[in-house]
Amino acid sequence: MLSDKYSSGKKHGRTFTIAVCSLFLAFILLLFTPSLTSEEEIDTGWDQAPISTDNDLNDVLALNSTSAFAIGENGKIYHTVNSGVNWSEQDSGVIQDLNAIEFNGQAIVVGDSGTVLINNGDSWIGNSIEGAGNLYDLSVPHFESLADSVIFVSGTGGEIWKWSNNTWDDLSNFTGTTNDIYSIDFVNEDEGFAVGADGLITATTDGGLSWEIRDSPEEFSDLSFYDVIIFGYKGSPVSALIVGENGTVIQSSGTGPTAIGYIWKVPSENSHPTNTTSTLKSISGSSRFKFWIVGDDNFVALTEDGGSSFYNQSQLQNAGSDFTGVSFWDGYSGFAVGEEGTALYTDREGLDPRVLDTAISYDTFWKFAKYAFPFLKEGMYNTLKIIVLAIFMGFTIGVTLAVFKTSQLNLRIPLSLPKEDGTWKFVNFNPLKFFATIYTDIFRNTPLLVQFFFIYFGLVEIGVDLTFESILGPERALERAYGSAVVALGLNSGAYQTEIIRSGIQAIPSGQMEAGRSVGLTYIQSMRFVVLPQAIRIVIPPLGNETVNLVLNSALASAIGFGEITRKGRLLISLTFETFWTWGLVLIFYFVITYTLANILKYVEKRLKIPGLGLGGED
Repeated sequence: MLSDKYSSGKKHGRTFTIAVCSLFLAFILLLFTPSLTSEEEIDTGWDQAPISTDNDLNDVLALNSTSAFAIGENGKIYHTVNSGVNWSEQDSGVIQDLNAIEFNGQAIVVGDSGTVLINNGDSWIGNSIEGAGNLYDLSVPHFESLADSVIFVSGTGGEIWKWSNNTWDDLSNFTGTTNDIYSIDFVNEDEGFAVGADGLITATTDGGLSWEIRDSPEEFSDLSFYDVIIFGYKGSPVSALIVGENGTVIQSSGTGPTAIGYIWKVPSENSHPTNTTSTLKSISGSSRFKFWIVGDDNFVALTEDGGSSFYNQSQLQNAGSDFTGVSFWDGYSGFAVGEEGTALYTDREGLDPRVLDTAISYDTFWKFAKYAFPFLKEGMYNTLKIIVLAIFMGFTIGVTLAVFKTSQLNLRIPLSLPKEDGTWKFVNFNPLKFFATIYTDIFRNTPLLVQFFFIYFGLVEIGVDLTFESILGPERALERAYGSAVVALGLNSGAYQTEIIRSGIQAIPSGQMEAGRSVGLTYIQSMRFVVLPQAIRIVIPPLGNETVNLVLNSALASAIGFGEITRKGRLLISLTFETFWTWGLVLIFYFVITYTLANILKYVEKRLKIPGLGLGGED
């Protein structure tokens, strides 16, 4: 017995020595191997889509993934239907500067001297406000026709006008301010916010009949705010974001008509998450977690975590340019415009690269690793967030459907009318086994990548909410890419775990179930307390393999935009162009996760091994 333990110890020691040597060799190779230059064409994330004009562009509106309107000085309106490859000028009929454009079934433009234009195909119809000053922004909470619509516009000296009942009403006397109002946004016909010069934040809950000044944070009270956007849920505001001078981004969240707008804060532990002092002019987002901001000094940035951190997407080709407007059709396709006809287009979130500063050159692997570690550490954290939930989801599905597949529930379904002798012809049908079989066949015989795409892009089209906002609430709702990744991996792994656990159940002698039933346990109780505990212990090794595969398959979440390890690696390459070192580190991060997990499962297997069951193996 002592010699057996000694031999086992030596075997474990050899295994550990081989693992340590392999890791050491990998680091040595990374340290001394020169950087390999990628021959792939560098993707700048945004495509140049300039308009042939010397006029400054003030705003842009994405009509779909490839079409947009851009507006600017001297009444200029431009239209593209091919992602900005060609822009055609449309006759606005005015020479006043146009400042903002909005869409709610109809494109509407406002500008200087009370200018209001309504799009009518290739022409624009005037609906200007007599006696109004310069109008800076508008919001269109309702539009069926010009006669049946509600439109709010804001401008100089505290001006706010409301179009309803086929007429313009001046609400300026109710705003309680003479500051210029640069932006206005309504989530429905009653609830809205307006922001402007000198830290102005004002809100209404009764359709503009009364306005209440809301206090901005003291450190931002002297700054001007240039854009506000409200995110709603079921017609009510749950979050509002404001951008302005000195790179300011502030947020207020809550539920109900008056919950937001009273407490404003920077949406990050970092007091200045944008890392810029440039004036921010415009904001557009696909959700309250994912949005873009643009501003002066060539500033373009994306956040995917509600503003806690931003990825700089500034373009070297536009150095010195000021951006004034941004508009995204969805979470991928959008336009940005700026001075002297500057225009950009992206159909890939503008993510490659997120930062286009001159790539840093690293002399040694350790300097590169020091720079890369925070990125990959965040990616590893995001990967763990996916796999922990997906493992539990897959295991729950696996156990449930394995029980379904081995259930004895049979329904006798008649195939025809009674025969002459009065007997029936029946067929036995097990609905639980049928459902489990259909489920496992679908998920085991279709590509996991396609399942990712179907769940992320397809389910949202039929109204399936993978942010789980209705369950978790607005404050705890998941980013859609995160929720989709967990669901895709969990459903796919559940199909494989079903077959693994089913095989374990069928490996238990039938006498075990009979013994349980003989002492008075029901079928479910016998399965739960007698059969399943033994079956799970038998299938720990294949379950461990499936869990490791799940970790490796989590890399596919990068295809739907979730920032796990692989996507962070792509980001690092776009920033540093260090392809070899980056993917080497990514491999090591995955190896650390899977090797640790495999050894934990090996320990669990050893501790839970059923004595006398099996042909032997490690003691």
